[in-house]
Order: sequence, then C-alpha cells, then structure tokens
Amino acid sequence: MSATGLDTPAAQELVRRGIHASAYTTTLGTRLRHFEPGRVEIELDLRPDLTQHHGQAHGAVIGYLADTVSAWAASSVAGDVVTAEYKINFLTAARGELLWARGNVLRAGKRQVIVRADVYATAAGQDSHVATALATIARIGSEEA
Repeated sequence: MSATGLDTPAAQELVRRGIHASAYTTTLGTRLRHFEPGRVEIELDLRPDLTQHHGQAHGAVIGYLADTVSAWAASSVAGDVVTAEYKINFLTAARGELLWARGNVLRAGKRQVIVRADVYATAAGQDSHVATALATIARIGSEEA
C-alpha cells in the first residue's frame, strides 16, 4: 500500500520536481493541495495578472492547471512523464480568489497514462466547476513512481 498525504516522500519529490524545478510553476504560485497515488490536487491564487479583460481567469491559466495536474497525477503512478496531448472544455467563467484542479488517473499503461482533470474556481467559499480536460501523458523513463 502506498503512502498518501502531503508529507510523504512521494509528495515531496513531486513538489521538488514539479514546483522547485520549474520557474513558470513557481512564478504562478502553484501549490500542492492533495496527494495520493493516482489522484493529485493543486491550487493557485487568482491574482489580477492572471485574468483577462473581463476579469475572469485567462483560459491559458485554466489550461495550465489542467495540464499540470494531469502530469502530476500521472507522475504519481508512472514516474517521469510529459504531456502528449490534452483536450479541454471550458464550462463557465472562472472568477474568485482561488483556482484549483484535481487530476485522476483513469488508466496507467506501459507507455501512457490517461488522466481526467477538473478545474474549479473558489469565490466567497463556493466552488464552481469551470473546466474539464482529458489528457494523455507519456512516460519518458522506465522508473515506476
């Protein structure tokens, strides 16, 4: 049985590789919110510089969250990975103080991992489901997580 939680060695390695080794992720202020093998959640504060001209989260930021949480969820079961492709559906405008995303591994094969990502906006303590993505994540190493 694999350990779960933010203080596990696997979660700390994910933070080291995913946040500390990526200037872009650090700049956005991404934080690991939940960790267990096959299920990861991340979050970031929705700052004014991450919004578009209507005051809602820019689609690129939502896409970033879906892509990143998919790769991190895949990495939690498959080791070193990269995104091969993803398709995203925007469901509603993302407004609020916080954006967060959950990635769930649907299937982990020898060469690729299929992940569903859901992105939420939190405004005044209420979560709105703002986007859903389906991602294909490719293993690039032979090591298991």
